Amino acid sequence: MNKNSKTHDMVISALLIAIGILIPMIFTGPPFRIIVGPYTATIMAHVPVIIAMFISPQTAILTAVGTTIGFFFTAPVIVAVRAASHIAFAVFGAYLIKRGMTAVPLCVVTGIIHAVLEGLVVLIFFVGGLSTPTAGYSVTALVIITVAGTLAHHTVDFIIAYVVGGALHKARLMPGLPGLSKKNA
Repeated sequence: MNKNSKTHDMVISALLIAIGILIPMIFTGPPFRIIVGPYTATIMAHVPVIIAMFISPQTAILTAVGTTIGFFFTAPVIVAVRAASHIAFAVFGAYLIKRGMTAVPLCVVTGIIHAVLEGLVVLIFFVGGLSTPTAGYSVTALVIITVAGTLAHHTVDFIIAYVVGGALHKARLMPGLPGLSKKNA
């Protein structure tokens, strides 16, 4: 990798980090933000990280780490730690793209990784006494809500990122996306 491509990746990552930090700060209410107990979902919050995943493993890790750090300044600790799961799914997803995985299975695999990791964070926080369950919710219910909510949220954001990424590719601003199937990969 030459110096210009490293600089390019850093600039793209910085822009995606900025967008990733701004989205949850701007879209603070319905219909963009959904809150159930400690679970929050801001529609489009994962889009910059997923776009970074489409670009390269390096862009994915820089963007996911940067947005996670941003969450530590702008969100409750449990939400920021949940955001750290983005590092795992984005980097793994970027490597799966390099290996030729198409978009639909990529969405499913990265969504499951994302959801399970966020569910584990909630479980650890509540079982470990780092947080108190919201009134009326058992720890089990909160973990299930988090896993199901994250999987749905990831899928919606993946679709948005795929559409935006396609437009960015047509504008020659990013590489091509994984195909929807092997036929158009």
